Amino acid sequence: MKSARARTLSFAMIAGTPPRPPRAVSRLPPPLATECSPRDRSSSEELMEVKTIKKRLDKARADRQRLEPMFDDAMRLTMPGRVRFTQTPVEDGSDVMDETGANAVSEFVSRISAGVTPPFQPFLRLQASSLVSKADRKAINADLDEITEYAFEQIWQSNFSQELNEAHFDMAVSTGTLLVEEGDDGTVLKHRAIPMPEMFFERGGDGTLRGKFHRGEIEASEIESAYPGAKIDPALARKLKKDGDRPLNVISYLRTEPGRTPVSHHVVMIEEHNAIIQERSFSGKGADPFIAYRWGTNAGSAWGRGPLMNSLAAVRTTNLMVELVLENAAMSIVGLYQTDNDATINADTVNLLPGTILPKEIGTKGLEAINMASGNFNMRDVVLNDQRTNIKRALFNDMLSDPNKTPATAYEVSERMADLAYRSAAGFSRIFYEMVCPYFWRVLHILEKRGDIELPTQNRRAIRFNAISPLAQAQFGRDLQALLQQHQMNMALFGQQGATAALDIERVLPWMQERSGLPEGLFKKPADVVAAVQQAAQLMANAAAIQQQGGSQQ
Repeated sequence: MKSARARTLSFAMIAGTPPRPPRAVSRLPPPLATECSPRDRSSSEELMEVKTIKKRLDKARADRQRLEPMFDDAMRLTMPGRVRFTQTPVEDGSDVMDETGANAVSEFVSRISAGVTPPFQPFLRLQASSLVSKADRKAINADLDEITEYAFEQIWQSNFSQELNEAHFDMAVSTGTLLVEEGDDGTVLKHRAIPMPEMFFERGGDGTLRGKFHRGEIEASEIESAYPGAKIDPALARKLKKDGDRPLNVISYLRTEPGRTPVSHHVVMIEEHNAIIQERSFSGKGADPFIAYRWGTNAGSAWGRGPLMNSLAAVRTTNLMVELVLENAAMSIVGLYQTDNDATINADTVNLLPGTILPKEIGTKGLEAINMASGNFNMRDVVLNDQRTNIKRALFNDMLSDPNKTPATAYEVSERMADLAYRSAAGFSRIFYEMVCPYFWRVLHILEKRGDIELPTQNRRAIRFNAISPLAQAQFGRDLQALLQQHQMNMALFGQQGATAALDIERVLPWMQERSGLPEGLFKKPADVVAAVQQAAQLMANAAAIQQQGGSQQ
């Protein structure tokens, strides 16, 4: 069997740094993803392709239309001013009476950003997988740590955090989409959150998002600059020149064919002119620039189900209840009035303001206040409190106790963080595999395409991703707590030395380091730790023997 060095490894140091002797036998690898040149197409082939794309788009649009009213209502009540599915006039948010849903969604987005991709901190580590021999792992992990550090330097120099936060708002409803491209303004990476109303998805047989449509508007005069590699024939160029600044619908369609090496086909089409202006093919991990991810899914549906959907009924109820309360308050303050229809008072000119004097004819009653039977609103506080609690719990906003009461202890805070990790385990795992992993593969692909790094490429299982975000650490904390509890039980039964002897320190230390997410360079080798523990035990034994001998002599 070949060694791990010859089987899987090939690294290049970061561009611009002095080369050093490789720690492993290197072999120049193929790039992470290859891009095929666009092929020439006849007009009949192109028309048939256009018809196929439009047919697929219509099918994806029909799949989304059944969900649009629910998505639109959720965005209307919790995200005023955000682009929605229904084309409506400019909104001023006057129909939103309760801000609980909007605040809860904003806090959910901040909590997920801080828990999954904390700003200016690494949230993932590249490590050698178990396919690599133990003798080589430490050297390989050292190289991977350097690559990881460089990758995060480029990530935090880009607009990653702000654009991902915008995509999280769509994920709170259904499906977030982040477009990751190579930068062109001095930065290595460029990110853009694609609004959910501009996206359509095709579901694959395995439940993944096999096809992605992005339908956006762009001025005809800007198409050539927006797509520098576009093939525009003279006839189409004349049409675009005639269109001038008229906005045109441009459809970007990317479909991924699964396999050992995924292949993605990307087509850009101008809908009004039925013309394909760009066609490319990619192969390998990280080639897909569209990162679409979901919190949860409904069986058989391409669209996700965000946590806001679980509390949409409560959001509607609180909004309606607050609206009724305000209407009741307005009735109580202003009141209702009646008057005789004798043409002595023009109700259209009456302003019910403090200090207003209304003249009336002698013998007429004028305006008379109506004594309204005030409804019993004693239950409104109960209903509102229950519904607001449901909204906050569905969006994970109920983590700490009431700040007006006794402050929470450190143990309570740690337990609540662990509870958050358990409650969000399903959503976190899906985000990790649908957003974090594809995103980092995309970053590695761009960096390798630029020539900054090289990675092991044979069978792709030589590298594994280790999540080190706060939410991941909270989940790992349960394992560490279980180990400490077992150690304390062993101490109670067998004493300090017996409990220490029960642990295989050479295996426990790497296990703890892996779950802590800290670099290996901060810790000594397990063998050195074992030797130090044995030496300390020997010194204690010698001291006890000397003390016992001195006591016997007395």
